[in-house]
Amino acid sequence: MEIIVTLRKKELLEKVLPVVDGVIVGKDFTSSYHLSLDDISYVNKYCKDNNKKVYIVLDNFINEEELNSLKEYFNFIKELNVDGIYFHDLGIMDIAKNYGLFNKLIYDGKTVLCNSLDTTFILNKGIDSVVLSREITLKEIKDIIHCNAGKVDLQIFGHLRMSYSKRKFLKNYFNEINKEYDYLNKETLYLVEEKRDYKMPIVEDGNGTYIYTDYVLEMFNEICDLKTYLKRGIVDTLFIENDSLIVEVCRDYRRISQANKNFIIENIHHNYKYDYSSGYLYQRTNIVKNEQD
Repeated sequence: MEIIVTLRKKELLEKVLPVVDGVIVGKDFTSSYHLSLDDISYVNKYCKDNNKKVYIVLDNFINEEELNSLKEYFNFIKELNVDGIYFHDLGIMDIAKNYGLFNKLIYDGKTVLCNSLDTTFILNKGIDSVVLSREITLKEIKDIIHCNAGKVDLQIFGHLRMSYSKRKFLKNYFNEINKEYDYLNKETLYLVEEKRDYKMPIVEDGNGTYIYTDYVLEMFNEICDLKTYLKRGIVDTLFIENDSLIVEVCRDYRRISQANKNFIIENIHHNYKYDYSSGYLYQRTNIVKNEQD
């Protein structure tokens, strides 16, 4: 299993590169990556000089009026000769074929891939690999990766995206309270529900609004049983401001074993005070009221 990290600021590159196998970067057609083209070119060269991999992310849906811009971006991506392209919109598959990049596609459907049949169906299209849904149980993950060994990626650390809407929640809120605020692409705002006291990070861009879990997913206790079958484990840095934590998490995932995992878990929890959770690994998301009772 490769360990790759989402690189949302260039300053993290030199710190984290020695303990990862590659980085994920992006600029256009993505909601939470905002490096410049020059920064991406710099990262790409730096990684190649150090025998590390580079992946581009395109996780937005593409509108028809954006097609020309997307094709220009694909020209840029092709020149970089990146190692993979994470995508969400299935329409990107045809465009990637035209640029000879189809074999580098990695499908990330966010909440889509929840079973081995759907996963195998997408992989049979001939793309490189897929990213599993973040909302499935550990048993479901094992069932899927055992059927598709070496073809599956999984987010193994970071805040999980809870919901996406094309509606502009923040824009509507600030309009309602008659307040001017530069809220676009900010990672500093939180949503607190009326009957809950925890804070859920919320981000809005030109494509809509994204709400994330208040907790940080970590899978140190489970990864030893999965890493033989996974192609890549993704450490997501969104809303994680502590660079030292990111470096240590990536290093620990590379060296973790059944013998040292308890020490690693205790060390991370003690030294870096975040609200950690196993997410949905042991909790089904389709529980109905009668089952809860």
